[in-house]
Amino acid sequence: MNGSGQTILGVPAGRGNYLMALTFSGLLCVAATSWFTYSLMTQPTPETWGYLVVNFLYLTGVSQFGIAFCAIMRLAGAKWARSFYHVGGMITLSFGPFVIIGFLFIYLFGREHLLYWVSAPEDAHLSPWLDSGLMLARNLGAQLLFYIIALYYFGLGLSRDISPQDREQSPSWRRGLLAMVSSIGKDQSDAFIEDRLYRLSPIVLLTAALANTFLAWDFGMMLVAHYHSTVFPMYFILGNMYGGAGLLLIVSAIMFRFVPVRELIDTTKVRSMGVLMTGFLLLWIYMFWAQFFVSWYGNLPHEYGVLKTQMYGHYGPVFWAMIFCNTFIPLGCLLFVKVKTTWWSMVAVATIVNGGIWLNRYIIVMPALSEDHSFFASVTELAMTVGLFAGFLTFLLFFFNAIPVVSTWEKSDPADLGRIWK
Repeated sequence: MNGSGQTILGVPAGRGNYLMALTFSGLLCVAATSWFTYSLMTQPTPETWGYLVVNFLYLTGVSQFGIAFCAIMRLAGAKWARSFYHVGGMITLSFGPFVIIGFLFIYLFGREHLLYWVSAPEDAHLSPWLDSGLMLARNLGAQLLFYIIALYYFGLGLSRDISPQDREQSPSWRRGLLAMVSSIGKDQSDAFIEDRLYRLSPIVLLTAALANTFLAWDFGMMLVAHYHSTVFPMYFILGNMYGGAGLLLIVSAIMFRFVPVRELIDTTKVRSMGVLMTGFLLLWIYMFWAQFFVSWYGNLPHEYGVLKTQMYGHYGPVFWAMIFCNTFIPLGCLLFVKVKTTWWSMVAVATIVNGGIWLNRYIIVMPALSEDHSFFASVTELAMTVGLFAGFLTFLLFFFNAIPVVSTWEKSDPADLGRIWK
């Protein structure tokens, strides 16, 4: 059964030079990744490893919000968000392989260059938390748990948009994938799938929060000796939510170039996403202020010193650029309905916000490893950014042609969800 609407499956022939884009992004990913991997193995420095962590943290965080967005919207009963459900799942799964492989690569070969406590003397009084084996177990375990649940959660919702005709008429490479996905919800009613998705949503959010909290601690707060902040993980996670909401719009705009689904995401849905981004903006400002105010008012050197290094001196311009990209520019734009109801303006705001979140990750990591680092100081650092982004785009392009990109089976009648909440 195909649900309540006609799904659009696959990229039409010749649409937007799809094959050229897929091939180019894939080759660019392989070339750039090979370059920076070789450089890191032959000429490792704390700065280059730190730059890899910046890109890793940014893409991991904003991509994992994709599936978390679906969970939040299902719990909230937000009907407008249903057109973005498959996009959110694709975003999360597209960077999933890079998260697992990237973490293992950083842990195995880069932890001694990044983490001061790995090479601490034997008589150093370190917390039991600062243990390499425990770091591997908690991060790898949390990430694997999150992606296993996310894969099932996404497949369960996707299964209702795949009909027997889709499987039979698809090319052989796609047929097996569609058969595997459709088997997840086989012989189950729409009501059962809705109920299961609703009940799984809190679990998705908890595992996402756990995985991102460990990353925030291990690759953010613990880069600096004696730096402790109970607010930091939430500040980090809200940044992911803020940037991730914008990434949904950016990826949707890219998707429109290849798949004819533009009419399924209308102005009302774009405006609602603008309202959501405004909410995340205000929450992010609150958490940033909560972290800053306590350290500044208490004049705590181990905590305020970290913020002072970010705000003044060499990294000062980067910090204030981040503030403008994350607060003043988007807030000034999102106050106007015209901006929130125009696709190109919302994509522009989302791009600025994501640039600001990337800068935020940069000032979290790099000041702890270098006093005067500059952007793209080497070809290796440029390759890190290009390679990871190209790999992410390659998987997205593959998904555009492999599965239905917009959900059409989930009903818009409030009574359908009402039976779940009873």
